[in-house]
Amino acid sequence: MRQNIGPLLGGTPTLLKSQLDSVATASASAGGMVVPVARRDSELISVRHRRRRSIPEDQPVTAHRQINRHSRLVGGCLAVVLTSAACGGSDDSGSGAGADAGGLISVSYGTAGTPVVYGSILPHVADEEGIYEKYGLEVTFQNFANGADSLRAVVGGQLDAAMTSTSNLVNVVAQGAEVKAMAGMDKPDYYIATTDPSISSCEDLAGQTIGVDQTGGARYNGTVAMLASCGLTVDDVTFVNFAGPPIIQALVQGQITVGTMHYDEEAFIETTTDVALEEVISLVKDVNPNTHYVEQVAMTDYIEENRDTVVRLTAAYIEANDFIRDPANIDRFAEIAAEHNGQPIEVARQSIELFLEFEFWPEGSGIDDGAKFQGVIDEQIGAGAVTEAEAPAYEDMVDLSIYEDAMELVGSTN
Repeated sequence: MRQNIGPLLGGTPTLLKSQLDSVATASASAGGMVVPVARRDSELISVRHRRRRSIPEDQPVTAHRQINRHSRLVGGCLAVVLTSAACGGSDDSGSGAGADAGGLISVSYGTAGTPVVYGSILPHVADEEGIYEKYGLEVTFQNFANGADSLRAVVGGQLDAAMTSTSNLVNVVAQGAEVKAMAGMDKPDYYIATTDPSISSCEDLAGQTIGVDQTGGARYNGTVAMLASCGLTVDDVTFVNFAGPPIIQALVQGQITVGTMHYDEEAFIETTTDVALEEVISLVKDVNPNTHYVEQVAMTDYIEENRDTVVRLTAAYIEANDFIRDPANIDRFAEIAAEHNGQPIEVARQSIELFLEFEFWPEGSGIDDGAKFQGVIDEQIGAGAVTEAEAPAYEDMVDLSIYEDAMELVGSTN
C-alpha cells in the first residue's frame, strides 16, 4: 500500500463531505502532523482489447473505482454517418470496441483522481448528460489515483482511452509507446498561494516551506518553474509532500503557510473556513504560457482499428466541453462535479467559477499549439525525466485529424 499524496493530473481529490467539519474547524495553532491519507489498492479489472502490452513490474496499475453506466439508445439507431453505420452495421476499422445488445459501442475509459479531479471531470459530464449515448457509445470508467496510472493502463491494453497529463504523455512516447492525443486542456492552473500576508512576491518565498506533491510530480515541477522565474532554486526552499486534502488541512491548521494549489482547493478553503489565502505567483499567468496540461489519449493501433469509435468519443468530448464552458450550465455542472468528487455543492460551484474565469476548459481542441507541447517537452528534459535524444516531437503525440473529423460529426449531428 502506498500513500496517496495527490494526483499528477488536474485539480485534486477534494475533501469528502464527511471530512468537511474536521477541516473547517481546524485550529490554526494545531500542532499535530497532517498525514496523507493512504489509498486502497485493488486489482485492476481487465477489459478486452485486441492487443495487450505488458506493464513493467515496477509500474503497478491500480484501479480504485469502476463505474458502469448501461445506457439505452432512445428512439432507435443514431443517425450518424461517418465511416460506418452507428447501429446494426460493422465498424470498417476492425473495431476492438464491441457493440452491446442495444447497439451501443463499448469503450473503457480511465480518469484521474479518487475522487475524480476537475482536470478529468469532462468525460463524466459527457456521460451524465447523455452525450456519449447520443453518439452511440457506452463508456465504462475506471478512476485512478493519477494520470500516470491511467496512461499505463492504456499502454498496457487494459483500457481503450484515458485522460492523462502532457508530462506523462511525453514520458511514455519517449519510451517508445505509440499514443496519440485527440483533444485536451492547455492551461495548468498551478499557482503558489500563502496564508502569510508578509509573503507577496516570488522573492519572498526564499527560505519558506512549500507544500507540493512528490518530487518529480506535476505540482512539484510547476513549483520549480515558478521559483526559477525569480532566480530561486530547490535549494532555497524546503518542500513537504502534501497534495489534495492534506495540503488543505496543513494550510488551515497552520502547519504550512505556503502551498502550490489548484483552484478547487482555494474554493474549499474560502467556502468552508475563515482562512485567507492569497495568490503569490501563477505558472501560466506569470511564468510560462507555453506549457500544456492534459489530453484524451488512445494507442495508435486502437485508433487505426476503431477510427469511427474514436471520432465519436472525441465528438462527445467536444459537446461536453461546450456544455462546461457555458455559464448557463454552471448549476447542473456543479451537481455533476459534486456527485463525482464528493465536494459540497457550494464548493463545487465556487471551484467552477474560478476555473471558468481562468479559462481552464479551452475553446477549440486544446492540442493545436505545438509550442505548448514543446514547453512540456523542454520541462521534462530539464527535470531529467527524458533525454534530449529520446524526447518526442509534437507530431509524435498528437493526431489533430481525429478532432477535425469529430467537429464534422458534431456539425452533422446537431
